Amino acid sequence: MKKNILIISSLIVLTNLFGLMFTPALAQTGDIDIEIKDQLDPIKDVYNPKGDVTPTTLAEIIARIIKVALSLLGIIFLVLIIYAGFMWMTSAGNEERISKAKKIMAAAIIGLAIVMAAYAITIFVIDNLMGVTDTKYETEGWFD
Repeated sequence: MKKNILIISSLIVLTNLFGLMFTPALAQTGDIDIEIKDQLDPIKDVYNPKGDVTPTTLAEIIARIIKVALSLLGIIFLVLIIYAGFMWMTSAGNEERISKAKKIMAAAIIGLAIVMAAYAITIFVIDNLMGVTDTKYETEGWFD
């Protein structure tokens, strides 16, 4: 056992030492400002060197908050499914644990259906609300 620990710790130390040998020398790079602007070119609509801020309406802020909250609920669903699957796989034939895992999975799937419906309703309402108030807010690509 001690031999295995020694081998693993030696491999970790050697990996870190050799990894440090291949770090880039940032002092030898080219014009960093041009490189950064080239990297930011795909998002040039967001990048604004003057620091000007476009006005944001209350509806846009609420839409973003709802989107983030529903996304976090989707992550919670994923964690619950993984937990239930782990519980099921480690139940070792114990029917009580298997039934508990099945109940957790069923509840998580029902919860996901509710969250997805809320997400769709939110997109529909925000699209129509923005159309009525003549505000430009993109909801396309939310599911990409």
